[in-house]
Amino acid sequence: MKRRWAFCVSAALAAVWSAGWSQISFVHVATVDLSPYFPNGGQQGNSVSDVAFDGTNLYLAGFSTVFDPATQPVGVVRVENALSPNRAFTPLISLMQASQSRVSYVVYRDGYLYLGTGLGDGSNSASNTGIRQYDAATGTQITTWNSGGSTPGVVLPSDLSNSSRAECIELDPGYQGSNPSLAVLARGRGFIFRRNLVDGSALANILSPPSRDCQGGATTTGMRDITFSPEGDAYLRVDNSVFYAQRTADNTVDSNRACRILDFESDNAFQVLINIHYLRVGGSNYLILNRRTGADPRINKVLIYTGGGASWTPYAELNGDEPIGSDTPAPFGTDIFNFTTGYGPDPSKGDVNLDGLVDDADLLGVLFAFGGSGGTEDVNGDGVVDDADLLTVLFNFGSNPQALYLFVVSSQLTQSGTNDRLDIYRVEPSSD
Repeated sequence: MKRRWAFCVSAALAAVWSAGWSQISFVHVATVDLSPYFPNGGQQGNSVSDVAFDGTNLYLAGFSTVFDPATQPVGVVRVENALSPNRAFTPLISLMQASQSRVSYVVYRDGYLYLGTGLGDGSNSASNTGIRQYDAATGTQITTWNSGGSTPGVVLPSDLSNSSRAECIELDPGYQGSNPSLAVLARGRGFIFRRNLVDGSALANILSPPSRDCQGGATTTGMRDITFSPEGDAYLRVDNSVFYAQRTADNTVDSNRACRILDFESDNAFQVLINIHYLRVGGSNYLILNRRTGADPRINKVLIYTGGGASWTPYAELNGDEPIGSDTPAPFGTDIFNFTTGYGPDPSKGDVNLDGLVDDADLLGVLFAFGGSGGTEDVNGDGVVDDADLLTVLFNFGSNPQALYLFVVSSQLTQSGTNDRLDIYRVEPSSD
């Protein structure tokens, strides 16, 4: 996972959008306080750091901001039935890793979690940092993953061509969507490292030294985060800006470099958790990102750009206070964000029990809740379960409605960890 902003907020729709022939709206459907699940002394850390989605459940990776040279607990909390008001939180993974703002990243793929913890630590010791594979259902580490590495079951910075520290992980869809892998960035290195998803072995690196002038000069290796288009083009947060590398083959990019496309030179370059996420909807492309200026007022927003390739323009801002039905939550109060997107059941089309099918169970659910308020039975989100909700279920009876969702986690980067929250937006395509 920036300049002058053009945006509008439609309070009636709880959406943020921009003008144009093709638009998407971000409909705010939930905000959840995560602080109880990442308390001081918690076994998954004291602040949320990243989020992954499997179509039903969310996986929240935590890190520790405790300023102590000793290791601290970090790990993953699973949010079961994440789109339901009756979502459940289950501690899934816990291990001891480096603290002092050494962060965690998590990726979901085909029943497995790939978890990077203690990222930013330079010890090259598995007791402090590493990237591991876990069974997403049980939280069991796959100790045979990367069995040929210096520490079986763990990818260490030293396994990344003798790097000193790993920075983040992300799913690489591969060139033209073939040969997907786990992408890893390492601070101080001008490569995109890749690991085999199945066995953790090293694949060919992608050479893309970031160049501020796009001529091969003014290079920088302050890697922070990465995302990919479906074709495998790479977008990197490097130091304080966004760079782009067009994929030309499995392990090559155009001109063997990444070029700066969004310049945030005024922002502090030395900071963690400046992130970026690529989203394609209906043929249109979006970059979702955050900025940490290092000065007040902080940019407590999720920033969205539209465009493609090397050309992007501001599109929208999410402030966190977009209405949810008749309620208006507080705006984001922090500048630490991470994001993911994914498809899941759509209660706004009548799948009120979120089982993937609009059927008798959904009809009965609305009938039993008739006259009440809230819950997924309030299909249109107007605050009351009534005829309109019943008609939506009947109209969509027998269908399998799916919606695209944006999941945003945010956290205050302090030892208190008291401002952790999850926000869920339904992404709705529309056109003029």
